[in-house]
Amino acid sequence: MGANARVGSILLRSVHIEAPPDARYRVGDDARVWFTALNQGTYPDVLRSLTSPYARTGQVRWDDDCDGTATVVPALVLRPAKPNLAQSPPGVPPFDAYHARLVGLNRAVLAGTTIPVTFTFDDAGSVTVDALVQPGNVVRPEPSNRCHGGASATPSAA
Repeated sequence: MGANARVGSILLRSVHIEAPPDARYRVGDDARVWFTALNQGTYPDVLRSLTSPYARTGQVRWDDDCDGTATVVPALVLRPAKPNLAQSPPGVPPFDAYHARLVGLNRAVLAGTTIPVTFTFDDAGSVTVDALVQPGNVVRPEPSNRCHGGASATPSAA
């Protein structure tokens, strides 16, 4: 479920917003953005920011030790998928599932509507997708390729 986009060599898949409590987000709430990313290029690229006119700011998040708790990172390096194809465990795709956070929504947002979210990469540039706000509480276990042995991204301090 979610929007798909391409910018440069980066594919974004299933970009969507986690379902709000009580069928809507209120002004001031934070919202989790789920997405998968695949770098089809030859060189790494960096997800530098995630923004929306519906929020005060966006946060790129990363689960460094695969314990299910993500922390804010300044950027996320997406390595090329092609070198990882041979390294990925059977049945695990050469891309990873990530989440980010829209902080301080500046308007109420109903479930089932969309929020424009802009992803900005160092090399690929920027792309805006209309991310669907999930219509109900759906359990979102996000498998991490990196946590299963096939790293495709790393946090960046730059």
